[in-house]
Amino acid sequence: MRFSLPSGWHAVSPTSRPRAPRGGAREQPSTPAPAQHAPTQHVPTDLPSGSLPVPGDAPAAGERLVDDTPATVEVVASRSTARLLETVAPPSWRIVATERPSHHPCVDFVVLLDPDPAVVVDLIERQPGAEVVVLLGRNAPTTRLVAMLDAGVSICLRESPARLVAGHMLARRRRGGPRRRARVDG
Repeated sequence: MRFSLPSGWHAVSPTSRPRAPRGGAREQPSTPAPAQHAPTQHVPTDLPSGSLPVPGDAPAAGERLVDDTPATVEVVASRSTARLLETVAPPSWRIVATERPSHHPCVDFVVLLDPDPAVVVDLIERQPGAEVVVLLGRNAPTTRLVAMLDAGVSICLRESPARLVAGHMLARRRRGGPRRRARVDG
């Protein structure tokens, strides 16, 4: 099993079986323990038998989504999100981490993390062929989600795993590819 600490990745070997309680009878205390200090009852949990997948590991066969059509996904201002998407997106997709939107016509999806609605509107006007994906925080209010949809995003999700985000993008492509918005000149 692996886990992450601020100092880096650390490996801990998984346990092969749950520990059984030690044999033998225990001596009962002569006076009952106060209620506030009573021991809590241990509830066994099911642990996975192997190691858990970690974002830095190469995905095992069958874990990546499947799509033969190439796509370019631009992830703005989040290299970690780009790395996570890269582990689950189809191998034919190109995931690019950028500091700001490139407005390149060949980009199929632009992923933004909690942007201002004005940024979304500007992006849609300057890059009409791209699908805009917005990822919001877990506790984002519904009004924030509605504001993103009103601004014209294609996909708006609250704190979702990378596989779900990539799955939504793949579903958009399978329903007819990126929609082409008509450019409005005012």
